[in-house]
Amino acid sequence: MNSRAPDSRIRVPTQIKAVIPGRSNRRLQIQYDRALYKQRNRIERMFGHLKINRAIATRYDQLANSFLGMVHLATARYWLKFVHAV
Repeated sequence: MNSRAPDSRIRVPTQIKAVIPGRSNRRLQIQYDRALYKQRNRIERMFGHLKINRAIATRYDQLANSFLGMVHLATARYWLKFVHAV
């Protein structure tokens, strides 16, 4: 199926709630929860910042505890950089 299919061909199950807003030029606007979208966007941006750290982006650690420790370290480094910038 073409990714630029007209709205009439897109089938969306009714159980799924939209979180990301549709494009502004879309014929039929999708209703979405703005607060939930802001929270989701904030989390995605945080993971984007964390993935700058090579060990997290490639997941060298095989154990979940080691990986979680690297996530904590990267988060602390990002937080410290943010605190000192203000």
